[in-house]
Amino acid sequence: MDQTLYPVNISPEFLLYAERNTLFELFQKCISSLLVDRPNDPITYLIDFLKKDADVPRVVILGPPASGRHTIGKLLQKKLNAVLIEAADLLHNIPSKFKDKLPPKPTIHNIPSTLWAQLFEERVKDFECVRRGWILVDFPNNREQALALQGHGIAPRYVVCLEAPDNVLIERAAGKRIDPKTKDIYHITFHVPSSREIQDRLITPEDNSEKAMHLRLKEYRRVKDCYKPVLRTINADQPLNDIFTQIYSYASKKERSIALHTPRIVILGPTGSGRKTVATQISRKYDVPIVSIPTLLKQQIVSKTPLGASIKPYLDRQTLVPDSLLTQIIKDRLNQKDCTTKGWVMIGFPRTREQAESLARTPVMAPTRVFFLDIPLDIALERLTNRALDPVTGDRFHTHERPPPTHNIKQRLAQHPTDDEESVQKRYQTYSVYYDELQDFYSPQGAIHVAADQDAYTVFEAVEAGIVNQLHKE
Repeated sequence: MDQTLYPVNISPEFLLYAERNTLFELFQKCISSLLVDRPNDPITYLIDFLKKDADVPRVVILGPPASGRHTIGKLLQKKLNAVLIEAADLLHNIPSKFKDKLPPKPTIHNIPSTLWAQLFEERVKDFECVRRGWILVDFPNNREQALALQGHGIAPRYVVCLEAPDNVLIERAAGKRIDPKTKDIYHITFHVPSSREIQDRLITPEDNSEKAMHLRLKEYRRVKDCYKPVLRTINADQPLNDIFTQIYSYASKKERSIALHTPRIVILGPTGSGRKTVATQISRKYDVPIVSIPTLLKQQIVSKTPLGASIKPYLDRQTLVPDSLLTQIIKDRLNQKDCTTKGWVMIGFPRTREQAESLARTPVMAPTRVFFLDIPLDIALERLTNRALDPVTGDRFHTHERPPPTHNIKQRLAQHPTDDEESVQKRYQTYSVYYDELQDFYSPQGAIHVAADQDAYTVFEAVEAGIVNQLHKE
């Protein structure tokens, strides 16, 4: 009998372990490398692969002539400690096994694209490139070369494209000069060498006429389409330091994972910050159950469970339920199948640092994202004291943002007893008492603050961005 037809319940601890140790990403890297390199002995290959640092930089810097790609490449090499690979240097150090395949007088322009790809493939497999990563500059120059590189498994993690108006590039090219001794690049206007000796030996590069520049620009712009998923376009018509800062920020950023993750989200905020609204939006879009602590407590009492009987006296006296009882109720809820398989979004807990610590101690209960919805007291008062409920339809209205459409509805509206100014201020102050300690606990874990005094759609967009993007922890 086919056992795969039976429902399979995977322990949530397995998934948590995989997420914590990035096993999804590791599996993807292993399979990708196997398919690209196709080794004869996959097991030995994987053992060697796992010993290497797979997170080294692999960067391609594209740009039309005179866009500054060589200068940026050298700056990035120093900052990332990666190997700089340039086509001209590769041409002067061709391995002997490829020399019989070269044309009589090899240049950058007359070597076939497939041979270039083989040369670069050989170079990136060098020990230093594998250990430190690589930065590829001045190649590919056309679409055929880009496709040839991809066909040989040379896949950059980051591709930077320097863009500038044609007239700016042509002006730069006209003033470009090269030091034949050091290969450093200068410009007669923007970057003049301080040494007279260097100035005297500068030479003008070939093929920098206006006509040649137009042809090269036209060919270059077809290359970008080959790298769209990892391409970042940078305006090259700005100061060098600004260009480099943007490129370094992009090239040093951690890749966004495409692995499936179980969202475990905590939304904190004072009364009136819209926690329930945001939780509802997340739940609807991503099919994630909402874990509302006040709702859980009421369900326990209505269901007449032993825990419900224990917490009822505290709720009747309007006092805080002990953390031991709260933690048990929450743990039981988070261990239910919908939460373990889909994740959860929690509101109403934790309220203190002790509760946050108890949540973090249990792997199934530890959140992967924490959001603080920040809102001033005056905005919270305006939102809550001006809202009212239609007892007939259950619809909510607001004096300013959503006034009742008819006089009859306006007449029967009722304000919730806890929405008066005194009650709102009291709830806001209760949250504020523990705000600093909660922030101190969650900030090192990458907690995200969102200004909640905006419209609901803008707030949700900010929260959603925090869910899908990588955390930048301190």
